[in-house]
Amino acid sequence: MPEQRQPEHALTDPRIGAVVREVIRLYENTFPGQIAACYVEGSYADQTSLPTSDLDLLIVFRGRFADDAARQAAEQAWNGNEAGTHEVDISVIDEDTLRKEGVYPSAKLGGRLLYGEDVLSLYPIIPIEEWARERMNAAYWLTINVYQRPIPVRLPLPFPNPADEFYGYTNRTVTLADGREVPCTRNLVRTTGWAATALLAFQAGQYVGRKRDGLRLYREHIGDEWTSLLEEIATFCRDRWQYLIPEAPEERTHLRSICQRTLGFEQHFLTRYKPCLLKQLRSTNPEQVRFISWVQQQVPLDDPEIMAALQSLK
Repeated sequence: MPEQRQPEHALTDPRIGAVVREVIRLYENTFPGQIAACYVEGSYADQTSLPTSDLDLLIVFRGRFADDAARQAAEQAWNGNEAGTHEVDISVIDEDTLRKEGVYPSAKLGGRLLYGEDVLSLYPIIPIEEWARERMNAAYWLTINVYQRPIPVRLPLPFPNPADEFYGYTNRTVTLADGREVPCTRNLVRTTGWAATALLAFQAGQYVGRKRDGLRLYREHIGDEWTSLLEEIATFCRDRWQYLIPEAPEERTHLRSICQRTLGFEQHFLTRYKPCLLKQLRSTNPEQVRFISWVQQQVPLDDPEIMAALQSLK
């Protein structure tokens, strides 16, 4: 095995170092000779992690996956393994895909090498037009599915759960150090962050490599009426409350207000997503059309113009 290399900040918490070593050991043993590198992304890469943060890892495979089954086996290899109170989010990619499509900015600009060879330095970043499409589609998919919203999607978008104190935006749980599972705002922070990143790419042609740069870039390049809400979500939900639900009544009222206003930002995102979706449906690239048609089959957006564009493809 190549010598393991870990950035200094990843070792400040020995529990994280132990999880990383276990992930690498499992992948090397399961796929001997196939692992080119392991990178850390997100908050553990830019030193903004919290005790409740996910550990985001990217495993790069040599060459190319033999087929979809091989890729799925790589994606699911860690499933069922324990990492204490830390949730581990593992992405996999092969060098052939990097060569053809480019590297995501979260890895190219914000990732840190933990193990193996720095293969990402060999390949260019994904073109901004492709990145914008990918992020807009991903943010749409996440916004609908993570809250289990009704299908087909209709505007105006409803709250995930209007009867809930926080309108359904705290439907995810996090495991505390004492083993208790409690509701949290991880989904709220994630969906709004993904949407902001997508809008930066689609509207402003900007990459976001590190999470800590996202708000600054949004303020500089978009700076619309939703900027203050995004800043509140980051300042309070993530930094002050560390994804947990606050206990003080006035803070709960503040969180409820944030969640109430989040629906407006989601509506705003969907109005921007529609032209992106239509552009893909009208593309001359058959692969692009096939993919976005599949997205609409899975999570249809009920809109006359979109329905007409889909009908024209038949």
